[in-house]
Parts: sequence; structure tokens; C-alpha cells
Amino acid sequence: MGTQGDRIFEITAEQGFPDPWLSFGDSLCDEAALSTELTRAISTARKERTDETHAEVSRVFEAKKANLLRCAGILDQVLSDYDASGMWNVLNERATRLDVQDVLETWGRTQGLHPFPVVLRSLEFNWGYMKEHGVRAFYEMTRGYVSRLQDNTARWHEAWKGEAGTGIVDRITSIECDLASIEAPMHCDVCKKTITALLYLDE
Repeated sequence: MGTQGDRIFEITAEQGFPDPWLSFGDSLCDEAALSTELTRAISTARKERTDETHAEVSRVFEAKKANLLRCAGILDQVLSDYDASGMWNVLNERATRLDVQDVLETWGRTQGLHPFPVVLRSLEFNWGYMKEHGVRAFYEMTRGYVSRLQDNTARWHEAWKGEAGTGIVDRITSIECDLASIEAPMHCDVCKKTITALLYLDE
């Protein structure tokens, strides 16, 4: 075991994760980082109700929205580019030949620190979805997920504006929305690892 996985790792070590997938994964990591930054800014604004602290919350909300808009734009461009180039057919054929358990074994050497290895389970889900539904369908699903993250941010922003206007603290919405956002890298940063296995499979 480990034959496909080891080879994919060798190529990845030589060439790195390719764009646009690297940029997409990095941006979804930023989604979680911005969520944490936002949670802290809101906590500060609750303790110190000043124009400056409220302006900082607004700044982070706008940065979070802009980052998600960038993520959506990357996926929209990929969907269009791969339609034009016929790349989806290439990736679908490679997905049928990918030995998921073999590649998971390679990743498992470093990603099994927790009793529930989220990265491994996310990779397994991703490749299974691609095999069953096609690679384009997987990224259509991912595009829908980014839209839901955008909705999540909008809901959080509306809740904060209500809290700032009334002074009534809404902790539940902040908790819910933060948790949804910090989950994003466990799926979308993993996406660059998912697609790289297919891109480098025959090299």
C-alpha cells in the first residue's frame, strides 16, 4: 500500500499545490482566521462600547465578506475554464483510477493525531463524491457551500447590527456562525489536497 499516495506526495513535494486550488484553499483558511478575529473584535466591542471598537468589528465583517467573494470568484472561474478545456472529463477518468485507501494511508501517517481524523474523513468524502457524482458536480457542491458561508456571514452581521443597536447581547448567533466558519478549512483547504491527487496521478 501507499504506492499511489507516495508518488503523489513526491510530485507535490517537487511542484507544490497548483493554483487556483492553492489560492482557494488558502482563502478558506482565511475564512476561519477572519472568523476568529471577528469573534475577538466583537468580544472587545461588548466590553468597550466605543466608536473605535465598533469600527473594528465593521472592518473585519467587510474583510470576511470580501474574502468569501474572492473564494466564490475562484470557483466560478474554474468551473468556466474547465468547461472550456474539457478538463472535467480528464479528472473524471482519473477519479475512477484513484485508489482512495492507498492515498489515505499516505496522508494517515501524519493526519491521525486526533481519534476522529477530520482531514482524512474529509478527503475520503471528497474522493467518494467525485467517484459517484463526477468531479464537476463536487465543485458545484463546493460552490454552494461557499454561498452558504456567505449567508452565514450575512446572518451574523445582521445579528451584530441588532445587538449594537439595542445593547442586547446575542451570543448564540455569534457561537453558531463562528463554528460554521471555522469548519471551512477542514473541507475547503482539504480541497487542494483532493484535486492535487487527480492532477498529479499520472505524472
